[in-house]
Amino acid sequence: MVYLLFILGIIIGIYAILNNIGGVFSAFQIKDTTLMTAKLLQSLLPVVAGAVIVWVSALNLFDIFKKK
Repeated sequence: MVYLLFILGIIIGIYAILNNIGGVFSAFQIKDTTLMTAKLLQSLLPVVAGAVIVWVSALNLFDIFKKK
């Protein structure tokens, strides 16, 4: 059961990264620096959160398999 939660965490993290990475790249096309910063933060924070979710889930899943 715990394996399923970690795999679900990896899937959700990858989804968050893939769903928001386009906004990070499109933010650099905006000329106004204030709007560019807002768009970058709006898209970058979910990407970073998704990366942390993938990292923690994968690390915990690896530790479970390593102990067995």
